[in-house]
Order: sequence, then C-alpha cells, then structure tokens
Amino acid sequence: MPPMEDSADPGNDVASALNETRLDIPFTAVNVITTALACVLPFFYYSRSSIIAFLVFYTVTGLGLTLGYHRLFAHKAFQVPKWLEHTIAVCGYLAIQRGPIFWCAMHRMHHRHTDIPGRDPHTPNEGLLHVHFGWMQRRRRDVWEQVLYRRWTPDLMRDPLYVRLDDQRFDYFAYLLLVSLSYVAGGLVGAAFSPTGAFDRHNAMCFLVWVGVLNRVAILHAFGLINSVCHIIGSRPYSTHGADSSVNNAVVAFLIFGEGWHNNHHAFPTSARQGLQWYQWDPAWYVIWLLKTVGLASSVQLPTKPALQRAASQADGPSPTVSHSPR
Repeated sequence: MPPMEDSADPGNDVASALNETRLDIPFTAVNVITTALACVLPFFYYSRSSIIAFLVFYTVTGLGLTLGYHRLFAHKAFQVPKWLEHTIAVCGYLAIQRGPIFWCAMHRMHHRHTDIPGRDPHTPNEGLLHVHFGWMQRRRRDVWEQVLYRRWTPDLMRDPLYVRLDDQRFDYFAYLLLVSLSYVAGGLVGAAFSPTGAFDRHNAMCFLVWVGVLNRVAILHAFGLINSVCHIIGSRPYSTHGADSSVNNAVVAFLIFGEGWHNNHHAFPTSARQGLQWYQWDPAWYVIWLLKTVGLASSVQLPTKPALQRAASQADGPSPTVSHSPR
C-alpha cells in the first residue's frame, strides 16, 4: 500500500527495537476475563430487551469501527462534516478498542508491511494466537510506545478529541462507565415494563452482560477474525503485493459489516466499498452510500473498472504461503 497522504513510514528508524516486547498486564486481564465471562454469563442472564440492545449496540459500535476508524480515518475513503466525523469516532470508541490514533496507526502499519513478521503488527506468520488476540497483549515497542506509533497518524494528531482518546487510562474509565450505564439502563428498561415500576435487577444484569461485556468481546474477536481468518481461508480474486496473503471470506463479512472482503480491500485499500460485487454483503458501504445520497459524505473513493480488471487479470499466480508457527 502506498503511504497515506499525511503519514510517513517510520519503520527504518525503529527496526532495531521491534523485537522488544512488553506484556500489558491490565489490558490482558480485561480481555481474558471478559472473554471468559462472555462465554458463560449470556446463558444465565438474558432477556428480549437485552438481546435487542446488544444487536443495536453491536451495529452502532461495529459501524463506528468499520465505517469510521477503518474506511474514514485510516484510509480517507470518504469525507464527512467534522461534527459527523466526531460522532462516528465516538461510536467506534464505545467498542473499547482504543482510540482512532492507535487503531489507525496499527492498521496503516499492517498495510505497509502486510504479513512481514516483525513489521506487520498482526500477521498469521507469527502464529494464530498472536494474530487473533496476542498481539494486543504482548506488544512490540512500536505498538505500545506512543512516540513511535503516533508517527503513523500526523493527520489525526491535529484533532484534540482524538489525542484525548489516545490515553489508555481513559479507556478503562470509559469501559467502567459503559458497564455501569448498561446496568442502570437495563434496570430502568425492566422497570418501564414492570407492573410495579420497580428497578429490575435481573434485567439490569442482562444488560450488563449483553451490552457491557458481550458486545465488546464480540467486536474484539470479530476483528480478530479479519486479521486471522481473512489471511488464511478464502478466495483471492485480485492480485496484491509482496507477502500479502489477504483473502475474501463471506462468513467474516457477514459478522462484521462487510469487512471480510479482505482481498478486495487490500487490492483497493482506499475504496469506500469493500463488497465490490453486487452480491457481496457490505453494510458499511450501504451507510456510506446513504450519507452520500443525502449530502453528508463527499470525495467517496471507488476503484475504476479498468483497475478492477487489471487486478483481476494479475491474480492467477500462486498465493503467498502463510505458515502458522506457534507463538
């Protein structure tokens, strides 16, 4: 992928430091504990309203990441007014996957050094556990040190909101607040449908589990599937450069709003549309199209027909080999 317009590749300056890693103990504890809880608690605490709330919140936060963090911020695939840009950023932030600066820095790094061990922050060439989950826990120096990863996002550094959201301490506060508010909201929703009008403790726990815990875990692992499965299992209709092993996977695309058309994306990274065929499910693109139709999105980037044909004609060669070494 060519460099982003406002970003420079700092990789050569820090190559000697990339082998240095650090285990982020608090972040790892949160991820492991919430993942374990999300595998058990939804079977004991559930209600119709909590499941509906989960589906709504998964859509809001998932689109905040796919449409916002990914296509709008990381790739500048379209533009929106600043008030809407900030709204989308907050929706993505509520998924508790860090702020736009960190997220986009990791993604731009991934595109610049796709599937190169020690340079790509998440590649299956360093093991399936690493690419799906572990890279966020045991981090390379250029993944945990702000001075290094912020070099990839000078455009986002100009916005005070995004700088504020890049403080990981604020992530813990935001998540605690989100869990607390989900508990209160569940209790109040239950009270609204109760004959007595009393605070519904059971529904409060249902909302805490489905909105406060399960939503974050589901989003976390859905994006893990993009990093792992979408570089291993699927089709490669378009040519990509170097070691890039990206593939299209329809199941992942269904789960995470069209992001599973990963080979399409790596072939045309600045395209606002990733489901390039009419039958390829891409809800993030549908929202972008709607925003453009009502005049809220502009400069929408799409690949030309000759570019699509050229990339398809060059895709007949052997696919890059991906090894799955333990890590």
